[in-house]
Amino acid sequence: MKTFRFSQISLVLLTAAFVCVSAVQGAAPIPTAPEQDAVVDLRPAATRDYKTPEARNWDLEYNPAKLKKDAHGEDSHPTPVVFQWKPCDAPDASYVVELSTNSDFTGDDLVIVDAGKATECQATNVAPGATLFWRVKAIVKDGDAETTCYSDVASFKTAATLPRWYDLPGISNVRDAGGWKAANGKRIKKGMVFRGSEFDNHMKIEESSREFIVKKLGVRVDLDLRGKSEWGGSPDYASPLGSEVRWINFPISSYSGILDDRNKKMFRDIFALLAKPETYPVYTHCWAGADRCGTLNMGIKAVLGVSDNDIFTDYELTTFSIFGERRIGSGEMIKFREALKKYGENEPFSVQFVNYLKECGVTDEELDSIRNLLLEDAQ
Repeated sequence: MKTFRFSQISLVLLTAAFVCVSAVQGAAPIPTAPEQDAVVDLRPAATRDYKTPEARNWDLEYNPAKLKKDAHGEDSHPTPVVFQWKPCDAPDASYVVELSTNSDFTGDDLVIVDAGKATECQATNVAPGATLFWRVKAIVKDGDAETTCYSDVASFKTAATLPRWYDLPGISNVRDAGGWKAANGKRIKKGMVFRGSEFDNHMKIEESSREFIVKKLGVRVDLDLRGKSEWGGSPDYASPLGSEVRWINFPISSYSGILDDRNKKMFRDIFALLAKPETYPVYTHCWAGADRCGTLNMGIKAVLGVSDNDIFTDYELTTFSIFGERRIGSGEMIKFREALKKYGENEPFSVQFVNYLKECGVTDEELDSIRNLLLEDAQ
């Protein structure tokens, strides 16, 4: 089965028919899967039985790692969409699948996958919460002559689930930080903040993934939270994403370690950076995108007024990457939440973290700028 990856597609419902060129004899290909108007769940399969903190009544003994196939297995990749069709009557036909946001399959968003002689292919990195349309093109060659035939247009929907995961060869735990509900009827914009593993050292990003992050996701800043020993400390070090991307390094600690003076200064500078429009889209990472990156992303969501349930859900979902168990009942998380009580004994995590940032020196103007940049009206 052939696989292709593509960027977010958002479409409106349309049905249309395309007539075979007369030189192709017999019936055109017939799309069979996904079924017409089906709703496809793109979540990694292992995550589908996960219970959020709220759904389990904040049970600290709950361990999402028990849903994994093995402790360090990769269960954070989105489930691909499988396309299948009945072949046309020409026994030597080859097939191409086309997807587009336009009703006539024209424009820059046209996606094409060559399935060869096969009658199925699959696509990953498909956008959740979208209506998608596809058709199959049959190609028959006779010497230098080529005859084509199109199937009818088929459509399906993808479930609007969070977060949006990415399958990017060479790296792990990659997802869009957007989409979550925020305060005052807002939600976090998608395509602005991404989180995931490092690109080099323990991991090794493949060229296709680098190009996807730079060209499709449009990342402009590589916000690296690792220490010198992890990225090498060379004065010539640059982002593995290439010269188009600005590399910025803040070697922060995680969890309650952020409360010392060294980390307070870095958090003050990080959130000053996040208050600038030229920072976005930004890819945030440490080694695993789990602890230091997880702490920062909890802080970003706190500034935006995301609920404690959603903040800690996103944190625990790291468990499904190759980096092992992460849960709110772990000793380090319990210690962290206890330490933040000094910023509001009975306040939500979001309020506590914002009070911490203000103690670091982050201004109200910077916090408002971050909110203006990253929030939009929920639809």
